[in-house]
Amino acid sequence: MKREELALANEQMLAKMKAESDDATRKREQLFMEHELKRQKVLVEANTTLQQEKMRADKSREIANLEAMERREAEFQQLQEKERERAREAQLKLRELAAQETKERVHLERELVKQQQQNLILQKQQEIDRHLFQQGQASSSKPASRRS
Repeated sequence: MKREELALANEQMLAKMKAESDDATRKREQLFMEHELKRQKVLVEANTTLQQEKMRADKSREIANLEAMERREAEFQQLQEKERERAREAQLKLRELAAQETKERVHLERELVKQQQQNLILQKQQEIDRHLFQQGQASSSKPASRRS
């Protein structure tokens, strides 16, 4: 019986050792699974944080790009307005120059008309003077011919 008892004790010991070994293996596997779960959780959190930071950076970049585009558009609008103002000023100056030239032309035309009128008056005066002179010569030569 001793052998049977020894074999039974041996079997119980082996069963106990196997149970302890299985229990240790389960604990190791459970620790490994917990560790892997924690590692996966940390990876997911890190990835989530990274994605959130990337989204914030993208959003900030888009906002900066939009603001830059708005500034460029505003600058472009200001330049266009300045160009329109310069064009209006240039047109105004051209109109003023045209008005001044027209005024000067009218003045010169009036002066020309006055000069032409004076020339006509002088020509008429010359004709009258010549006619009177000729009449005076004709009348002074007639009495001399009558006396003879």
